[in-house]
Amino acid sequence: MVTVPNPAPTGNLLARYATYAGLPGYALRTADRRVFFVDQDAQMTELTNADIPVLVLLGDVNTAEAQHLADTLAGGSAAIACSRAQ
Repeated sequence: MVTVPNPAPTGNLLARYATYAGLPGYALRTADRRVFFVDQDAQMTELTNADIPVLVLLGDVNTAEAQHLADTLAGGSAAIACSRAQ
């Protein structure tokens, strides 16, 4: 794994701690500017402009958690490991 490059760098992923309609979780903005909310049960919901008024951004997510969320968006660690070029 050390020599295999990471396919999903977090540089283009913005992750913030957030609440959505009172539920705690994370708000994510991808490189293509789509916004998702990830709740405590790891349920990912894509938000639309109509959802933004009930989204409250709280603060930056640390690097490790941001990478974990990027991996989840890419299908999880098993999907990433199986999709890398040999």
